Amino acid sequence: MKRYLFVVALLVGSVPLASAQTSVPSKPATLDDVIAELRGLRSDMLKLQEASVRAQLLVARLQVQEQRIAGLARDLAQTDEQIRGLEAARNPFTEMMLKQLSNQPPGKPEEQPFADAFKAQLEKLQNGDPALKERQASLNQLIAEEQARWNAFNAQLEALERDLPVVTKKK
Repeated sequence: MKRYLFVVALLVGSVPLASAQTSVPSKPATLDDVIAELRGLRSDMLKLQEASVRAQLLVARLQVQEQRIAGLARDLAQTDEQIRGLEAARNPFTEMMLKQLSNQPPGKPEEQPFADAFKAQLEKLQNGDPALKERQASLNQLIAEEQARWNAFNAQLEALERDLPVVTKKK
């Protein structure tokens, strides 16, 4: 009997000790807590959706800018090729021909338009085409402007990327 009382006393004494060691379960979530959590989730989803739409628009604009730059670069390459062609055609012979045409008296009136056109062509070869040089400068300026726009769109994409929350994968 002593032994029985000792075990009962030991058990009765350990019950308050055991209950003190166990953690108190958190209170059950109320409906207000669930609604607040849903509102937070909805807000986060709307922000992500907005960021996704903005990113898609920026990517589309970036692609359009790249196409513009590529088109301008092609035009510039063609213009540069034409200028190089004119420079390659320039030689002492064309200069000598220009001098001879300037020193010759005008020929028959019906030949004059052809002579003028030939002289203009020789001068273009000798001096380069000012319209081509102007176009080259204009294209260089346009390319610089379009690249600045491309950089601005790219910076916006990078800012949008920095604003996105970091998602960690659970293992």
